Amino acid sequence: MSTGGDDLELDYAALVDMIADVVYAIDLRGCFIYVNTAGEDVFGWRAQDLMGEHMTAVLAPDSVAATVEHFRRGVMDPARTPYFETTILRPDGTTRELEIHAGALYRDGRQVARQGVGRDITELKRLQSELANKTARLAMVEEQQRAAMELYRKFSLVATHMSRDPQASSGALDAVDEVLSSTMVKAFGLDEQDMPIIELVAQGYSNQEIADKVHLSVHTVKDRVSRIVAKLDARSRAGVALRASDAGLLRVAKPVAGDGRDTHSGGI
Repeated sequence: MSTGGDDLELDYAALVDMIADVVYAIDLRGCFIYVNTAGEDVFGWRAQDLMGEHMTAVLAPDSVAATVEHFRRGVMDPARTPYFETTILRPDGTTRELEIHAGALYRDGRQVARQGVGRDITELKRLQSELANKTARLAMVEEQQRAAMELYRKFSLVATHMSRDPQASSGALDAVDEVLSSTMVKAFGLDEQDMPIIELVAQGYSNQEIADKVHLSVHTVKDRVSRIVAKLDARSRAGVALRASDAGLLRVAKPVAGDGRDTHSGGI
């Protein structure tokens, strides 16, 4: 095509290869007939190896159905020029996220293929995800601060009225303490059945002695103790008492009748 003034011919193939976005063409069977250099980089295929391959060869499994449906609708209605997102699965197992703008490719007034431009939005999606996570964490922190201030207000109110009704005030504090402790149990991914075992581990009982007291098999107790150590990030049985005490977990478990001994041996 002439430019007019300078009578120069544009090299469209070279121009398209300079584009940073993926440019592709797919015949009406769904097979590649063209991909530019950026497409090679994103798809992880050499252009010559991709020719004749069905488009599903570059798609992540969970993107196949939606992408093929967009293609089918485009073939049925050539006037459609949709924007949609899809996920590319590269030969090395990594993925890339693409935003596609597709349209019809005509010859002599007849649609002979589908063509499109794909923008790599992988980094944008990652940043959006990070922003969403940070926003959620910030909202959680703000909610925790609000809850803490509300608790502080209620504690102050209880302390103010302590002299008027010490027994009622003490009961209110015990109720608050129980709620806080139960919340910590959930925060560590534990459950109420772990609490008596934590109490006994903290008191130094062996797995066999714990099994006898809570009426479980020693193998079950061993598994639970290992899980408790991991959940509390206590590294060992010896660290369970300290971590559980710091977290207020020992207040959850009801006192367990002991035999007066302070320490007992026994591995995880």
